[in-house]
Amino acid sequence: MLRSAALIFTTALLAACQSAPGTAKPQGIAAYADDPRLGEPVDRICFASSIDGFSNNTRNTVVLREGRDSYLVEVFGACTDLEYAQSIGIDSATGCLTKSDAIIVGYSPGGTGMGPQRCHIREIRKWDPKAEKPAEPAAETEPE
Repeated sequence: MLRSAALIFTTALLAACQSAPGTAKPQGIAAYADDPRLGEPVDRICFASSIDGFSNNTRNTVVLREGRDSYLVEVFGACTDLEYAQSIGIDSATGCLTKSDAIIVGYSPGGTGMGPQRCHIREIRKWDPKAEKPAEPAAETEPE
């Protein structure tokens, strides 16, 4: 009887820990689906040796910048240290960054602390940091 009670309690506890269907937040580039800054997919970025900044980093995306061009890069899975990155490098066999290359994330105090982390690129999209969402139409009111 004690085993039955423990089994029922464990099952109830596990059921309570599961997230409700449809409540998961989109991850990666999918999280930016309605964002006007998100542009078309690109096959390669040919500035791999001259990146001059990065921003908007999350566990699986980062915006890389070179001069006036910006690109949203998504990595496979979660790149634990990417969200807290203090430096980012590129591991590319050519002068262009492609889906088969990797981002090297430097040590970060909020991250794993296990040294640089290598995160393979899943997708690259053009990014327009100046794009704004279109103004929403004003709600029409009925005459009184």
